Amino acid sequence: MGVSNHLVGDGGALARFLGFWSLLWRRGLLALSIIFVLSTQFLFQFDLYENYPLQEILLGWLDYLSDGLVVGGFIFVLAGLTGLVPANASRKRMMLVASIALGALAGENFMMLQAPLPPEVSATAVLFARTARWLVIVGLVYVFFVFQQQSAEAAAQMRQSELQHIQLDRQLTEAQLHAMQTQIEPHFLFNTLANVRRLYGTDPSRGRKMLANFIAYLRASLPQMRGHETTLKQEVDLTRAYLDVLGVRMGERLRFHIDVPRSLDAFPFPPIALSTLTENAVKHGINPLPEGGAIEITARIEGGLLKVAVADTGAGLRGSGGVGAGLANLRGRLAALYGAEANLAFELNSPRGIRATIAVPVRAAGKERA
Repeated sequence: MGVSNHLVGDGGALARFLGFWSLLWRRGLLALSIIFVLSTQFLFQFDLYENYPLQEILLGWLDYLSDGLVVGGFIFVLAGLTGLVPANASRKRMMLVASIALGALAGENFMMLQAPLPPEVSATAVLFARTARWLVIVGLVYVFFVFQQQSAEAAAQMRQSELQHIQLDRQLTEAQLHAMQTQIEPHFLFNTLANVRRLYGTDPSRGRKMLANFIAYLRASLPQMRGHETTLKQEVDLTRAYLDVLGVRMGERLRFHIDVPRSLDAFPFPPIALSTLTENAVKHGINPLPEGGAIEITARIEGGLLKVAVADTGAGLRGSGGVGAGLANLRGRLAALYGAEANLAFELNSPRGIRATIAVPVRAAGKERA
């Protein structure tokens, strides 16, 4: 295990090293191209071709190009060595500017040693002017790179935002399909209709009640099936109709109480969210117990958050409770809609069972589709 970790660590260091030098060489080739282009200014001097033969002009241009390559080489080496020094971003930029200045100074000084200036010319002034010229040239190139990088980052952020919107639409569509599947899946539909038929023969009043609840459930589900936004009242109505249908079928095994203040009815709420938690509580909490249990749904405003809780007295967290496909989809939708401001939390209920709570920011609740 230690050898494997060592190899993995070495591999990561090698990858970073190769990545750095690959980037450095790509920038070096770009710098070479810039030096080549800048050197061509020698070829466009006034009256140059009238006073000198073409061969001397080309030789002079090659000398001019070689001087630029020498100074560029000094800058390239010092900038490359600077890139190997670990530092934060601001210190890296300062070190890069310093390395460019030192590289230009060293390169121009080397060239002046190879070809000394006339005694009447100030070497210090020439050296300063040439170094400043390189700083201006490299500074302009650096500004271009920064602008290009910022443009690329802005484009990447835009693509990421578009991707999040696409994922949100997909998750919402999946949630709607899941709700539609729940509403028309054979076992729920046939069991409900079979119970209605049986009750009409044995207990007509209960049969009529179950049929009315089932119709109310289908009517309450239409806004979620047709639209992209719901209110807390619509979610509560759908959930109440769903529990009413199951209540007739399960009898005393299912008891529920909904405590949602009327003042919260109009608050926007993620579609299918409350239904998902309620279905999960019935399926994994109440249904496995022979004696059944109770479900309580509450809502309140707390700390700028709209908190809606579904508590049951069922079997509690077992196996993969809290991480099923429906709940994973709900977590993803909350993250896409509200980011880190919303959450879905599970905790133990008293005397048994679990309490699932959705918290969404009140101020952002109306911006789900923005």
